Amino acid sequence: MREPLSLVIVPVDGSPAADAATRHAALLTELLQARLQLVHVMPLNPAELSDVPANRLAETDRDRSQRLQAAQAAFTHAKRLVPEALQPSLKEVALEEKGFVRHPARTIIEHARSQPGCLLVIGARHLSDFAKFMEGSVSNEVVHKVDCPITIVHPEATASGERMDSVLLPIDGSRHSNRAAALAGELARRAGASVELLYCRPADTPQPTSEERGESEQIFEQARQHLGEVPAGIATRMLVGEDYAVAITDFAHGLPGNPVIVMGRRGLGALHEKLVGSVSHRVIDLAHCPVTVMV
Repeated sequence: MREPLSLVIVPVDGSPAADAATRHAALLTELLQARLQLVHVMPLNPAELSDVPANRLAETDRDRSQRLQAAQAAFTHAKRLVPEALQPSLKEVALEEKGFVRHPARTIIEHARSQPGCLLVIGARHLSDFAKFMEGSVSNEVVHKVDCPITIVHPEATASGERMDSVLLPIDGSRHSNRAAALAGELARRAGASVELLYCRPADTPQPTSEERGESEQIFEQARQHLGEVPAGIATRMLVGEDYAVAITDFAHGLPGNPVIVMGRRGLGALHEKLVGSVSHRVIDLAHCPVTVMV
C-alpha cells in the first residue's frame, strides 16, 4: 500500500446494494481501525435545468430542501446498519454538485481524491454490459476512474458485513498485485482469516514445465513476503481455466463462510479494457462476495 488506510468512505442511498456496502464498510472500518464516512450525492433535479442558480436562494429553495431531507433519510437508514461502537466517530457528508454538472460518479471520485488515505466502498448491482450502457452504472464508472483502493459489494454479500473468514488473493507478480497482498495480509491478521493465494494458468496449455513451475513458485514467494505473517494460514492454489475471472469467482463461490477477494489491476483505461479485457473488472461483475481492487 502506498499509505496507511485511515478512512473508509461509503456512498449511501437506501438501496439494497448501498446497505450491503455499508455493512461491509463498517467491518473494514473496525478491522483497519479507521474512521467511517457516509456520503450522499445530491444532484440537481431535471426540473432545475432551466433555472438560473443566481436567482435561487438556498434557504428558500424547496427542491433543495427536499433533497436535503432525502439525504438525511439515507444517513439515518445507513446509521442503523453501523455498530454502536463506530457511531461516535461517524461522519455524514452530503455531496452537492455545483453549476450544471449532474454526474454522481464524478462527484464521488473527486471527493475520494480529496480525502488522503481513503478506501472507497460502493454498492453495485449485477448488470450486463448492455444494461450498464443503457442505464448507466455509477459503480462501474467509479471503478474505472478512481485512484484509491475501492471495494465493490453486491446486494447478495450481506452476510460478509458480519465477518471475514478468508481472503482470496489472485497474484501475477505485478506491483499492483504486491499492493493487494499487503492489504490482504493486514485484513487477514486483524480478522483472524486465512489467505488463499491464487495463481491462474491457461486451460489449453500442456502441463507446466519445470521453468514455469519455478516462475509460479517465485510469484507465490513474492506474494508471501508482501503478505507478512498470517496466523490463520496461507494456502497456495493453481487455478486452470480459459477465463481467469471465472476460475477465480468459481473458487470463491465454492468456499464456506464469508470470503472476500483482494486483487490488483493494471490501471488500463476504460477503452483499452473493453478491447483486451480486464480480469479484475470481470471478477467484480461475477463475484457474489466483496471485491477490493488496488490501483
